[in-house]
Amino acid sequence: MLISKSEKSIMFNDAKILVFEITQTSEELLQQIKNRGWFETELKKFSSEKRKREFIAVRLAMKSLLRKEINISYDADGKPYLADNSYQISISHSGNWIAIIAHPSFAVGIDIECPRKKIASLYTRFLSEIEQEELSNGKDLNQIQLAWSAKEALFKIIGKQAVDFIKQLRIFPFEVKTEGEIIAEHIPTNTLYQLNYIQSTLYTLVYCLS
Repeated sequence: MLISKSEKSIMFNDAKILVFEITQTSEELLQQIKNRGWFETELKKFSSEKRKREFIAVRLAMKSLLRKEINISYDADGKPYLADNSYQISISHSGNWIAIIAHPSFAVGIDIECPRKKIASLYTRFLSEIEQEELSNGKDLNQIQLAWSAKEALFKIIGKQAVDFIKQLRIFPFEVKTEGEIIAEHIPTNTLYQLNYIQSTLYTLVYCLS
Protein backbone atom coordinates (compact mmCIF):
# COMPACT_ATOMS: atom_id res chain seq x y z
CA MET A 1 0.00 0.00 0.00
CA LEU A 2 1.81 3.13 -1.22
CA ILE A 3 0.83 6.31 0.60
CA SER A 4 3.27 8.71 -1.04
CA LYS A 5 6.04 8.75 -3.65
CA SER A 6 8.36 9.84 -0.84
CA GLU A 7 7.54 6.82 1.32
CA LYS A 8 10.45 5.03 3.05
CA SER A 9 10.13 1.74 4.97
CA ILE A 10 12.77 0.50 7.42
CA MET A 11 13.09 -2.76 9.35
CA PHE A 12 15.34 -2.77 12.43
CA ASN A 13 15.51 -5.54 15.05
CA ASP A 14 11.87 -6.52 14.40
CA ALA A 15 10.79 -2.88 14.52
CA LYS A 16 8.79 -1.55 11.59
CA ILE A 17 9.35 2.07 10.61
CA LEU A 18 7.55 4.17 8.01
CA VAL A 19 8.44 7.69 6.90
CA PHE A 20 6.47 9.59 4.30
CA GLU A 21 5.51 13.04 3.06
CA ILE A 22 1.86 14.06 3.20
CA THR A 23 0.83 15.18 -0.29
CA GLN A 24 -2.95 14.66 -0.14
CA THR A 25 -5.79 16.64 1.42
CA SER A 26 -7.49 15.47 4.60
CA GLU A 27 -10.50 14.31 2.58
CA GLU A 28 -8.34 12.30 0.19
CA LEU A 29 -6.54 10.66 3.11
CA LEU A 30 -9.81 9.95 4.92
CA GLN A 31 -11.20 8.05 1.94
CA GLN A 32 -8.47 5.43 2.41
CA ILE A 33 -9.58 4.52 5.95
CA LYS A 34 -12.55 2.24 6.56
CA ASN A 35 -13.14 2.57 10.31
CA ARG A 36 -13.49 6.35 10.48
CA GLY A 37 -15.98 6.12 13.33
CA TRP A 38 -13.10 5.37 15.70
CA PHE A 39 -11.87 8.95 15.57
CA GLU A 40 -14.54 11.14 13.91
CA THR A 41 -15.38 12.96 17.16
CA GLU A 42 -11.71 13.73 17.84
CA LEU A 43 -11.10 14.79 14.24
CA LYS A 44 -13.89 17.38 14.41
CA LYS A 45 -11.96 19.20 17.15
CA PHE A 46 -9.34 20.31 14.63
CA SER A 47 -10.06 23.47 12.64
CA SER A 48 -6.67 23.51 10.90
CA GLU A 49 -6.36 21.54 7.65
CA LYS A 50 -2.72 20.81 8.52
CA ARG A 51 -3.67 19.20 11.84
CA LYS A 52 -6.43 17.20 10.20
CA ARG A 53 -3.99 15.91 7.57
CA GLU A 54 -1.44 14.92 10.23
CA PHE A 55 -4.07 13.21 12.38
CA ILE A 56 -5.47 11.14 9.52
CA ALA A 57 -2.07 10.49 7.91
CA VAL A 58 -0.75 8.92 11.13
CA ARG A 59 -3.64 6.46 11.16
CA LEU A 60 -3.23 5.71 7.47
CA ALA A 61 0.50 5.17 8.01
CA MET A 62 -0.18 2.73 10.84
CA LYS A 63 -2.61 0.87 8.60
CA SER A 64 0.04 0.67 5.90
CA LEU A 65 2.76 -0.39 8.34
CA LEU A 66 0.79 -3.13 10.11
CA ARG A 67 -1.42 -4.16 7.18
CA LYS A 68 -4.58 -3.67 9.22
CA GLU A 69 -6.59 -0.87 10.80
CA ILE A 70 -6.11 -0.54 14.56
CA ASN A 71 -7.49 2.26 16.68
CA ILE A 72 -4.84 4.60 18.13
CA SER A 73 -5.52 6.02 21.60
CA TYR A 74 -3.51 8.18 24.02
CA ASP A 75 -2.79 7.70 27.71
CA ALA A 76 -2.93 10.37 30.42
CA ASP A 77 0.56 11.59 29.47
CA GLY A 78 -0.34 11.88 25.78
CA LYS A 79 1.61 8.77 24.77
CA PRO A 80 0.01 6.87 21.86
CA TYR A 81 -0.89 3.20 22.06
CA LEU A 82 -2.79 0.66 19.99
CA ALA A 83 -6.20 -0.46 21.20
CA ASP A 84 -5.26 -4.13 20.86
CA ASN A 85 -1.76 -3.67 22.40
CA SER A 86 -0.27 -5.72 19.56
CA TYR A 87 2.67 -3.33 19.15
CA GLN A 88 4.49 -0.64 21.09
CA ILE A 89 4.35 2.53 18.97
CA SER A 90 5.75 6.03 18.66
CA ILE A 91 4.74 8.84 16.32
CA SER A 92 6.36 12.05 15.09
CA HIS A 93 5.61 14.71 12.49
CA SER A 94 7.34 17.82 11.19
CA GLY A 95 6.30 19.99 8.27
CA ASN A 96 4.62 17.63 5.82
CA TRP A 97 6.54 14.59 7.08
CA ILE A 98 5.24 11.76 9.26
CA ALA A 99 7.32 9.05 10.97
CA ILE A 100 5.99 6.06 12.91
CA ILE A 101 7.65 3.06 14.53
CA ALA A 102 6.13 -0.15 15.90
CA HIS A 103 7.67 -3.09 17.76
CA PRO A 104 5.85 -6.15 19.17
CA SER A 105 7.50 -5.94 22.60
CA PHE A 106 10.16 -3.20 23.02
CA ALA A 107 9.37 0.37 24.03
CA VAL A 108 10.09 2.66 21.09
CA GLY A 109 10.73 6.33 20.43
CA ILE A 110 11.01 8.22 17.16
CA ASP A 111 11.51 11.83 16.11
CA ILE A 112 11.53 13.47 12.70
CA GLU A 113 12.50 17.10 12.13
CA CYS A 114 12.64 19.20 8.98
CA PRO A 115 15.76 21.40 8.69
CA ARG A 116 15.49 24.63 10.66
CA LYS A 117 18.19 27.26 11.03
CA LYS A 118 16.79 28.56 14.33
CA ILE A 119 18.17 25.44 16.04
CA ALA A 120 21.46 27.40 16.13
CA SER A 121 19.97 29.83 18.66
CA LEU A 122 18.19 27.17 20.72
CA TYR A 123 20.82 24.51 21.43
CA THR A 124 21.80 25.95 24.83
CA ARG A 125 18.24 25.20 26.00
CA PHE A 126 18.58 21.44 25.58
CA LEU A 127 22.35 20.72 25.76
CA SER A 128 24.43 20.96 28.91
CA GLU A 129 27.67 22.97 28.89
CA ILE A 130 29.67 19.75 28.53
CA GLU A 131 27.51 18.61 25.61
CA GLN A 132 27.87 22.00 23.95
CA GLU A 133 31.66 21.76 24.11
CA GLU A 134 31.67 18.20 22.79
CA LEU A 135 29.14 18.90 20.04
CA SER A 136 30.82 21.76 18.17
CA ASN A 137 29.39 24.55 20.35
CA GLY A 138 26.48 24.88 17.97
CA LYS A 139 28.61 25.30 14.83
CA ASP A 140 27.55 22.02 13.22
CA LEU A 141 23.80 22.44 12.72
CA ASN A 142 23.39 18.85 11.53
CA GLN A 143 24.95 17.55 14.73
CA ILE A 144 22.84 19.84 16.92
CA GLN A 145 19.68 18.80 15.10
CA LEU A 146 20.53 15.13 15.63
CA ALA A 147 21.15 15.74 19.33
CA TRP A 148 17.75 17.40 19.69
CA SER A 149 15.97 14.58 17.86
CA ALA A 150 17.81 11.99 19.95
CA LYS A 151 16.59 13.58 23.17
CA GLU A 152 13.06 13.86 21.78
CA ALA A 153 13.06 10.16 20.86
CA LEU A 154 14.35 9.22 24.32
CA PHE A 155 11.75 11.35 26.05
CA LYS A 156 9.05 9.40 24.22
CA ILE A 157 10.42 6.20 25.74
CA ILE A 158 11.31 7.39 29.24
CA GLY A 159 8.55 9.94 29.81
CA LYS A 160 8.42 12.40 32.70
CA GLN A 161 11.74 11.23 34.15
CA ALA A 162 13.42 12.72 31.09
CA VAL A 163 11.51 15.99 30.85
CA ASP A 164 14.62 18.06 31.70
CA PHE A 165 16.76 17.56 28.60
CA ILE A 166 19.83 19.24 30.12
CA LYS A 167 19.89 17.60 33.55
CA GLN A 168 18.37 14.20 32.78
CA LEU A 169 19.62 13.28 29.31
CA ARG A 170 23.23 13.14 28.10
CA ILE A 171 24.33 12.80 24.47
CA PHE A 172 27.87 11.51 24.00
CA PRO A 173 30.11 12.77 21.16
CA PHE A 174 29.32 11.25 17.76
CA GLU A 175 30.35 11.64 14.14
CA VAL A 176 27.78 13.10 11.76
CA LYS A 177 27.11 10.89 8.74
CA THR A 178 24.16 10.14 6.48
CA GLU A 179 23.32 7.20 8.76
CA GLY A 180 24.77 6.33 12.11
CA GLU A 181 24.39 5.69 15.83
CA ILE A 182 24.21 7.91 18.89
CA ILE A 183 24.87 6.77 22.45
CA ALA A 184 22.93 8.59 25.16
CA GLU A 185 22.45 8.26 28.91
CA HIS A 186 19.48 8.74 31.17
CA ILE A 187 21.42 10.38 33.98
CA PRO A 188 19.11 9.65 36.97
CA THR A 189 19.25 5.89 36.34
CA ASN A 190 22.69 5.65 34.65
CA THR A 191 20.99 3.82 31.79
CA LEU A 192 22.65 3.88 28.35
CA TYR A 193 20.66 3.91 25.12
CA GLN A 194 21.70 3.35 21.53
CA LEU A 195 19.83 5.40 18.97
CA ASN A 196 19.99 5.14 15.19
CA TYR A 197 19.65 8.03 12.80
CA ILE A 198 19.18 8.96 9.16
CA GLN A 199 19.89 12.49 8.01
CA SER A 200 19.02 13.88 4.58
CA THR A 201 18.43 17.30 3.06
CA LEU A 202 14.70 16.75 3.69
CA TYR A 203 14.65 15.62 7.31
CA THR A 204 16.49 14.28 10.36
CA LEU A 205 15.17 10.96 11.69
CA VAL A 206 16.19 9.38 15.01
CA TYR A 207 14.71 6.22 16.51
CA CYS A 208 15.38 3.99 19.50
CA LEU A 209 14.31 0.62 20.93
CA SER A 210 14.45 -0.11 24.63
